Amino acid sequence: MSSIVEYLTATKKTLSVQGSSCPARLHVVLGNEACDLDSAVSALVYAFLLHSLLKEEEEQEEAEEGRTVVVVPVLNIPRRDYELRTEVTYWLDKHQIRREDLFFRDEVELTERHRADGLQLTLVDHNLLPAADAHLDPAVVNVLDHHKLERQSGSVSGCMVVEMVGSCCTLVAEKLRVQKPSLLDPVIASLLYGTIILDTVNLSEAAKRVTPKDVNIIQCLKPLVCPTVERDQLFQELTSAKTDVSGLTPEQLLRKDVKVATGKSLRVGVASLPMMVKEYLRRPSIDTCLSEHSIAQGYDVLVVMGYSIVGEMVIRDIAVFSGHEDLRSQLVPHLCEAQGGLLQLEAMDFGIDGCSAFQQRNAAASRKVVLPIVKDWLELALNNH
Repeated sequence: MSSIVEYLTATKKTLSVQGSSCPARLHVVLGNEACDLDSAVSALVYAFLLHSLLKEEEEQEEAEEGRTVVVVPVLNIPRRDYELRTEVTYWLDKHQIRREDLFFRDEVELTERHRADGLQLTLVDHNLLPAADAHLDPAVVNVLDHHKLERQSGSVSGCMVVEMVGSCCTLVAEKLRVQKPSLLDPVIASLLYGTIILDTVNLSEAAKRVTPKDVNIIQCLKPLVCPTVERDQLFQELTSAKTDVSGLTPEQLLRKDVKVATGKSLRVGVASLPMMVKEYLRRPSIDTCLSEHSIAQGYDVLVVMGYSIVGEMVIRDIAVFSGHEDLRSQLVPHLCEAQGGLLQLEAMDFGIDGCSAFQQRNAAASRKVVLPIVKDWLELALNNH
């Protein structure tokens, strides 16, 4: 059994036995609400690093009685949605990380812990909590992320690293190499290696996601990974797992990989599909699905982003759906014109009420680019009302 598997099993046992009466402070390493492979692996591995460093400290000086800190990686989705993250389930299963040893957002009570001064938070793969969790922000002590900085520098008491590399796992691997390289066993190295390969589209320059630091970390991890593993083959393997949505309904696809942007009174879902939007919109009764899903999730607007990988080239398209014509008619031109027409959108017509669809010629603009544009629009919308 690998060291990270032992850590997860032991932590699960500790919290299962003590439950809500556990006297320990919880240090939760929280991934983002999309819970893609980068977010999940970053949370698991970085939590293991913090746990190992904390254990070293406790061995050197006796911990304060009754205030032991337990480091817990939390996947920021309900357990019922885990099956929707097909590449996550595939990759963790392959590394013998059992589902029963994972912690999900609906299983760890953060608010009560925070009120009792028993919570510390480390954010990985995001740097600002969504509006629904804003009350937990005082508990944030560390941030490790590769998205646009949305919080004030110096707003956390511990470490804050926000660097626009291709994968958050690149930053996690860098931390491991500097702070405790002995943890980089073949299992952890493989978890990180595969995730970085998937996130950077196999280190593709054409996809415009990879950075020199990603390449350097991959070169450092490669000798620790099974020598029979070929990079191209691994990329295809993980891409196949991510795009295997044969068992998912149209509604489940909208929940598979989603982030939410909120204003004072507006809520926008930004869902990423492992298929082209133009294919998704041709599914039977898709108008009903979009409408019912938006109502169920409380979305005023739903943005759906699609992509396909051909060789190492990424192709993208996007759609905006809303039952509120005024909101859709405001957001659509904002997306088209933002940053000088950065997205390079060209209209497509599917004849679906409340839906505007576009080919996205700028394939380098992933959700990391689109989500801040949506948030900018929310700010403008609020200021105008």
